[in-house]
Amino acid sequence: MTKLGSEIHHLSVVDSTNNYAAKLISEGKMQNGSVIMADFQTNGRGQRGNSWQSVSQDNLLFSLAFQPLAIPADQQIRINWYTALIWMKCLKRFSIDAQIKWPNDIFVGNKKLGGILIEQQIQGSSIAWSILGCGVNINAAPELSSACSMFELTNVRFQPKTVLNEYLDLFNGQIQLLYGEFQVLKAAFEAELFGKDAIQEFTDAQQQTWRASIKGVDEQGKLLLEKEGEIHAFDLQQIKLVLAE
Repeated sequence: MTKLGSEIHHLSVVDSTNNYAAKLISEGKMQNGSVIMADFQTNGRGQRGNSWQSVSQDNLLFSLAFQPLAIPADQQIRINWYTALIWMKCLKRFSIDAQIKWPNDIFVGNKKLGGILIEQQIQGSSIAWSILGCGVNINAAPELSSACSMFELTNVRFQPKTVLNEYLDLFNGQIQLLYGEFQVLKAAFEAELFGKDAIQEFTDAQQQTWRASIKGVDEQGKLLLEKEGEIHAFDLQQIKLVLAE
């Protein structure tokens, strides 16, 4: 099996590491498991069409592009779950206890430490390429009350490449979790969910605000909420968690 991350392309500035990786794939120049790392992004993207704010070259911005082994397209959520779970394990190596704010944000307390944007290239019923875009605030955070950095949490400055190497070490070392039993991976992801089993406030697509309890995710990755004694599944366009100030 190819060791992912053995080839790293380090760029000073790029519009988006995911875009750059996709371009190399389209040109037939991407080696399976390569990483595109950048000091700055001019057009980084996040979930819901949001931009990812890159405030410092002291932070970690990268995309890992690889060809999953025999993961069918209808189970592509495995890759989202696994990518996020490995971040939880990686941050523990730096004495940081983080959680996954559904679907793909990295949170410590009520503050965002990082985010993940995964883009799949599907061929037939299989995944040809998976591009895992990650941005983590290592030594600086955007000037937002809802953001934090590893430096702020530990009072230690880390080299972004050091954090990346730890992440890749775990990604390769735990890979059997990605390809193993679906329900085991799902349960592991659910155990790390931010706000699980607590009453939370949400807004829906109709801009209505209501309260419900996060119970987990379904097989497609939708968020399962218990509202008035019933379980409902919601996707990213339907629901948004309202964070306490």
